[in-house]
Amino acid sequence: MSRAWLAIAVLVLGCGGRYGGAGPERAKAPPPGGIENAGLPYDVLDGRTGRQVDEAAFWGRLAAARAVCVGEDHSNPHHHWVQLQIVRRLVTQRPPGTPFALGLEMVQRPFQGVLDDYVAKRIDASALQARAAWKERWGYDWAFYAPTIDAAILGGGVVLALNASRELTKQVVRKGLESLTPEERAQVPELVLDDVAHRAWFDALMEGMGGAHAHGQGHDKEAAPSAEAAPPPAGEMPSAERVYTVQVIWDETMADTAAKWLAGNPNGHAVLLAGNGHCHDSAIVRRLQRRGIRDAVSVRAVFDKDGEVAEALAKPANDFLVVLHVPH
Repeated sequence: MSRAWLAIAVLVLGCGGRYGGAGPERAKAPPPGGIENAGLPYDVLDGRTGRQVDEAAFWGRLAAARAVCVGEDHSNPHHHWVQLQIVRRLVTQRPPGTPFALGLEMVQRPFQGVLDDYVAKRIDASALQARAAWKERWGYDWAFYAPTIDAAILGGGVVLALNASRELTKQVVRKGLESLTPEERAQVPELVLDDVAHRAWFDALMEGMGGAHAHGQGHDKEAAPSAEAAPPPAGEMPSAERVYTVQVIWDETMADTAAKWLAGNPNGHAVLLAGNGHCHDSAIVRRLQRRGIRDAVSVRAVFDKDGEVAEALAKPANDFLVVLHVPH
């Protein structure tokens, strides 16, 4: 395994934002007018069979699920538009008195209090971003997420900081789990590191990166600012196992955070926003199910061009595909 491979793994895989097709419509900021203007016509497909799904059936299935994980390429405004539509629909049409949570990969667990203050309107968006170090720890434009977060709050929902702290994952990628203090180890939920399907997904993704050339051709250089695990100093490259362990820590921590909220709200529903590399069968979804949240589904947005739909159906990993029709 080359050093270039490992460096890319840490920097690019990091937040798990992209895998499979890249999609042509990506930007560093939402279009003029915000992600509302990123809407496209769409169809919904069964992610297992490829059959088209009636829209009413799709919305009914999402409304019934305890947890819905909606993936994204972090800098893709169309993906954020899909997330906004799902959150708006589910938060506003749930039965009265039903608890609702929006979970965010983008915010790490130590900043839950900051999100609580924002939900309670004790602070504004600028203060949230400053106190949670949004720019430093995530890096993607706040405007990609603000309408969706505000839609959840307007509908009476809470917002959850799902992810592991950057300090923790830095320590693991540099020195391994064994280096954690008892206090740090207590922050790590139960880890399943021998899931064959997930490891095969991870290894295939890394193999597909193919070193620095592949990085330049199709993998998200913008992921580096948001990666919670920074690369170690020169000459101290992490082992493949440490890189994989950090990926699992992200998935397990997000699943654990969401599962604990759902356990405390037995009739509650949650929508989780995370990179596509986290929102698939063997990632957050299976780890939620292992924690007793059996009814968890995943949604992935894809474009109807460049083979994205075929690629997703050839190796099914999501319950639903929202197929966005790009104008020609």
